[in-house]
Amino acid sequence: MSSDTSRSLRRKMRRAESRGYTLIEVVVAIAIFAVMLMLAGMALNQGLRQYHGLMEKGLDFWSYARMIWIDKSFNSVTDYYVRTRADGWFPYFRGGTDSVSYVSLAPLAGKLPVVVWIKKEADGNGSSALTYYELPVYTMTYEEIDRSCLFGDYRKGQAIRMLEQLDGVSFRYYGYDAAKGRYEWFDRFEGNRMKRLPALIQVSYRQGDSKGSLVFNLNVNSLLKTAYNATYSNKP
Repeated sequence: MSSDTSRSLRRKMRRAESRGYTLIEVVVAIAIFAVMLMLAGMALNQGLRQYHGLMEKGLDFWSYARMIWIDKSFNSVTDYYVRTRADGWFPYFRGGTDSVSYVSLAPLAGKLPVVVWIKKEADGNGSSALTYYELPVYTMTYEEIDRSCLFGDYRKGQAIRMLEQLDGVSFRYYGYDAAKGRYEWFDRFEGNRMKRLPALIQVSYRQGDSKGSLVFNLNVNSLLKTAYNATYSNKP
């Protein structure tokens, strides 16, 4: 009797296993899967929106931080005295209408003072870019700095794009004119001729229909050091 009962139970279990899922069970499983898929899609879209928002904020932040750092570079310009036979001793500074070069104590990388070149360059799209370059100055002479510029050695150092897609860029310099006994604006400012550094540097640029201007302050007072050349004129 017991053997008949056990066989009957096994037959019922086999029939239950072979029966499969009911329609209601399949519908419920599909509904659960659809809800999970919808929630995953919503989470993905929200994540993409947050990512794009952070990227835009990040680009704005780095653009702002870059200009803050460039301002620090100008504020840290130092009276790096060099000498030539024709001009004697003078603080290194070369400022033209489309480029400027100076020595700064605030490098982009490392801790050593650097000689800086900021140049207007073609960006290959018919417009211009303003690019910052630097090399450790060590104890470079005026001739060595000049050769680094002439032969493009400045490109071997650190570089950063300040401004891009420009239709026009120009530099101006506000400094003391000893001959006239007053401060005024110059289109060119050379340390060997002026024997001092400028007080302000203005960078004017044009992007499409918009115009902009950046003014950088040089926290030096080379007027107090004009006696440097007279003091060391007899030294080799």
